Amino acid sequence: MAVMTIAICDEIRKDAQKLSRQLSTLVPDAEILVYRSRQGLLDGLSQEHKICNMVFMGLDGENGKSLETVRAMRLRGNYIPVVMVADNEKFYKEAFEVFAYNYLTKPVESGELEHVLIPILSACRREGGRALYFHYRTQVYTLQHSRLSYISSSLHNVTFHLTDGKKISCRARLGDFEGQLAESSFLRCHQSFCINLEKVTSLKKNSFVIGQTEIPISRAYLKNARQKYKDYLAQQKVCS
Repeated sequence: MAVMTIAICDEIRKDAQKLSRQLSTLVPDAEILVYRSRQGLLDGLSQEHKICNMVFMGLDGENGKSLETVRAMRLRGNYIPVVMVADNEKFYKEAFEVFAYNYLTKPVESGELEHVLIPILSACRREGGRALYFHYRTQVYTLQHSRLSYISSSLHNVTFHLTDGKKISCRARLGDFEGQLAESSFLRCHQSFCINLEKVTSLKKNSFVIGQTEIPISRAYLKNARQKYKDYLAQQKVCS
């Protein structure tokens, strides 16, 4: 299971490949995504097919077009850490005007990368940076557990309900994801529902409440679901 997802966007192919190899060595359990174009990165982020923890953006010197890409991300409300990677320090000042997380010059040394990665990696592990993966219509989706409220299924279709209200569906069965959700905060409470205990706001007699949504608990799962929720609350008190 990937501890974090890192995106690389650099139109200079050899630089992107080198950076990908370095990151894979430093964080072997990370998922590395390589985008060939700035628009490809924007499309991936806007469609939320991939929820990235960090982006390495190559500055190719074409009048700051990469800076405009980051500016577009910020205007859309996306403030994930972006590390600028450039041949020189020409765009250093402009990079921080679009809230760059850091600025590295090529060739990037592994020691520099490790220094930049440590805080983000620590945060991902602390937040349980687990994710759920699936293929659908030639695309690979990554959904961080922390962004999922609950999962529902109907007629061989599974729908992932995100915390921001968005939904992503695929052709599958709920049981297909049991392995990925094992030993996590997710709990099966119905033949057609699996909830994220971290997002539950209250428990009723026969249902969980997440925000304004009520998720039923079937009779077969009732005893186990109530006990698991009780154990979860007790554990939270211990941790706090």
